[in-house]
Amino acid sequence: MSNKLDNDNINDSPFFLNINNSKVFNAQNLVTRTSVDTTQNTKRTLGSPTSTINSGEFALSLQSNDSPDKQSNLQAIISRLRKLIEVISALVKDIHEKLYKELLDARSILNSLNEIQRNVEKFSNLQQTAQYFELADEIDELGVGIWNTSIALKTSGVARGPDNNDEMIALFRQVGFVMIQTGAGASVNTEIKTAVKLLSLANKVGKAWLDCGRSDKADEILRSANALEDTVLSWQEKSAKELQSRSTALVVYYAYRAEAAWKLTNSHVANLMIQQATEKEYLNHITIKEIDILCQVCFTVGHQASREGKVNEAIKWLRKCHELISDRISQINPERTKILTSTLNILATCYLKISVHDESNLDLAENAINACLEEDPGNVLATSLKLKIIKQRNFDPVSFEEVYIQLMRTGQVTKESLKVLLNVAHTVSEFNVMMALKGMDILIEEKLSDIRKIEFIEKAIVAKFHILGNFEQRHGVVIGHKTKAACQLILWQKGDQNYAIHQYDRAKKWYAVAYKSLAANQADGRNAAILQRKIALCHLEDHALADATEAIRQAQLHENNSAANFYILFHIAMEKRQIAQAIQHLHEMCKGDEFHGNMLTMAAHEAYQKGYKAVLVEALKEILEKHEKGEDIANVDIFVLLRCLIRMTYNSLSGDEMEKASLMDYICGYFEIALNLIKSTENERNKIDDSIQQKKPLLKDLEWFFKTAWNMGLEFCQIAQEGSEMFSIQLFDIAYKFLNEYPEETLEHINRKRLCIFTSLCGRLFLSRQQKSISQKKDLLQQVLSSVDQYKKLKKTLGKRKRSTLDDIQENKSVAQSDMILIILFEFEAKVKLGLWDELLTALDASISLKNAAEAYDFDVPPRIFERMAELLISENECPSTVIFSTLQILLNSITKRKQVDIEQFSRWFRMLIITSMVKDRQASAQYFDQALDILSQECSKQKKYPEEEIQWLMVNAWNYGIDYYSVNDFVNAKKWCETAIAFCRFMENGLLYEEE
Repeated sequence: MSNKLDNDNINDSPFFLNINNSKVFNAQNLVTRTSVDTTQNTKRTLGSPTSTINSGEFALSLQSNDSPDKQSNLQAIISRLRKLIEVISALVKDIHEKLYKELLDARSILNSLNEIQRNVEKFSNLQQTAQYFELADEIDELGVGIWNTSIALKTSGVARGPDNNDEMIALFRQVGFVMIQTGAGASVNTEIKTAVKLLSLANKVGKAWLDCGRSDKADEILRSANALEDTVLSWQEKSAKELQSRSTALVVYYAYRAEAAWKLTNSHVANLMIQQATEKEYLNHITIKEIDILCQVCFTVGHQASREGKVNEAIKWLRKCHELISDRISQINPERTKILTSTLNILATCYLKISVHDESNLDLAENAINACLEEDPGNVLATSLKLKIIKQRNFDPVSFEEVYIQLMRTGQVTKESLKVLLNVAHTVSEFNVMMALKGMDILIEEKLSDIRKIEFIEKAIVAKFHILGNFEQRHGVVIGHKTKAACQLILWQKGDQNYAIHQYDRAKKWYAVAYKSLAANQADGRNAAILQRKIALCHLEDHALADATEAIRQAQLHENNSAANFYILFHIAMEKRQIAQAIQHLHEMCKGDEFHGNMLTMAAHEAYQKGYKAVLVEALKEILEKHEKGEDIANVDIFVLLRCLIRMTYNSLSGDEMEKASLMDYICGYFEIALNLIKSTENERNKIDDSIQQKKPLLKDLEWFFKTAWNMGLEFCQIAQEGSEMFSIQLFDIAYKFLNEYPEETLEHINRKRLCIFTSLCGRLFLSRQQKSISQKKDLLQQVLSSVDQYKKLKKTLGKRKRSTLDDIQENKSVAQSDMILIILFEFEAKVKLGLWDELLTALDASISLKNAAEAYDFDVPPRIFERMAELLISENECPSTVIFSTLQILLNSITKRKQVDIEQFSRWFRMLIITSMVKDRQASAQYFDQALDILSQECSKQKKYPEEEIQWLMVNAWNYGIDYYSVNDFVNAKKWCETAIAFCRFMENGLLYEEE
């Protein structure tokens, strides 16, 4: 146990103080032992257990012919026996400590007892093998302690908990018996007196197992005592005291064996055992206590046989019980009278059952009833059986009524007998309603009114209503509608009154009677359905879920689509933890007849309290749907509801991967609904009051929805799920729309809008790069361009805002410029991918005409941006060379305008410009070769190194063009290009070699 309680003073408890009282077994009363004869190590004689034992006195002398191996084996066995004693002692001590813990661990105690029994069996086997009995006193003493514990448990009720109490006592007794039997050496040479006492202990163990319903265990322990039975039967001494103790042990032994055998369906053994138990040889020497045991066993078996339909067997056992009481018991006490009357009643019932085949059994039944009524004149069951006999024989209405009225007037009213009285009244109503009602009036007015037990009176009144209903059906007497309605109202109100004070069992009985009177009237199905629902609620309060379900099925026969029916079915499913079924009934309830919003709010509240998130989400969805349809759901703040839905749906994203896309879609949908609600709410408030103060509550909702949409959008970016990027973009768009609903636009709001647009734009561009579908790719790029326009408009708005400090100006300007540079690039990419060459060319020409990109964009654009633009164009096969040419011109201008020109970067892109020019017009490209020579001359003067490979490329291409012109006899152009090539040689390290060549 994890939480152990300190129990150092356990030996001071009252339980241990009672161990040595007169009711508890003492080892001294059980066996006596003497010291061991050291000359014979294989024989154990009996002596006093109180004599002081010295370990030296038990040393065994070996015969001269004993081998060393044999001596060694014996010592090993003795060592094992001592270890087993230590283990058993520790377990016994542990059990005693556990018994007085504040929280009793019954299962642990039972396990320890079973462990003790296994160790005792090992001890017994080793003891018999070695014929070594010197440790018997110790095992005997421990066994007596365990047995005494069972007595204390039974008398003080220490074993708490109805499930384990009887079984624990039985197991304590069994373990104690086995230990005492081992200590007594019963399996070897058990003294007859000791055997009698051991058999008595075995009987008590068997009885304990029978009491807790374990007939198999009882039969097992009793059959294991066969050797003791044989020893007791062999007793030859016949003194009166010895005969009594011998007969007592055997009679009780046979009786309990009979009961155990019968319960194990072994009727042959049961009959044999009871026959032996009732031998006159034993009955003449036992006390009335043993007769009571015999009677109880015979009655128990007879009663069980009667319930199982074994009538002849039941009669045999019950007659034996009756004979034992009549012949052997002279003093009758209440307990014996109860057994006698019960025996006679069941016996009479059995005779009545077989009287169909033999009418002479009616006389036997009548004799049994008369005998019962002599003992107990007011016995209700006997009188009811007498009425059956009168009805079965030549029926005399006068004598029947006399007995019936006498029964109602003088019968003893208890909880059990009242059922019999009411059943008799129902039986009488089948052939004479007025007689039945007369008896009921006597019962209510003369008997129950004196008892003043309201539940008895209620049951009698309900039975009377039933009889009145039978009167109407049997005799065709039509009871007026008003009279019926009044009766039904009384019954209904009584049910409601009992329900209000939590008397659910009584309430459902009143409802059941009211329903029975309504069920015949098909026109009043509405009230019938309501009553069945009330019955179902009573069953629910008692946790009878199956009965509650059946009541609703009955209600559906009258109203098959009632929302109230589905609400109760929803509640039942929640109690059963059937989530899918609960959700199904929830949706059915919302579509059912006479649905009310409170049902939905109560369902949501129940799901929240029980922690069923899936059900709660569905309930909130239904509330939201009802709200969107204009249906009013009382006491529901729709914005709070949406926040709950968003949070719970978001928390569910960690679950099934397959459901993530649909959950993200739900989240976006909830934000859209919230946005529309805010718009409509704002419009309504604007009509009433346009002040900022009036809009403050709405601002809190706006702020929450904006921030949550933005944060979830960022989270969705990190989810490794296909399609999550689009949901992320959607949330950024929604966040932007929430910002548009703010009543006043501050600088912070503008910056937030700018950030939302920028993030959404980036996301769409990223998706377009991955998109395989051309149409979807174009749609995304068009959206990028729309976002660019939005951003530019917002930038203009931001530029018009007044800044309070120079720091604010610089900070906002820096952020805006860095974002705008990327916006320019993204716009360019979108137009390139869409093939909008004319728009690009127009924009590029405008920039070239200004001779500076910074002038076009009112801020400095880094060359790397134009490099990226050029790379985009070069990768497009359909891009016109004019567009590429214009872009390269802007790029080269941007590079040369830098304070420190990157010659390598310039040379690389200048070559691309020349290539583009040559493709367009070779002749026109000559000017760029001349320009390259000028640049080389300038760079040389500045001692800046132009890349050698670039010069070589220019020289080779110029020379090749010259050769091309020469091959077509255009000697003028050939000379021009060749001279240009030779001019480039002067700027190369090995230029002279090239020039000579």
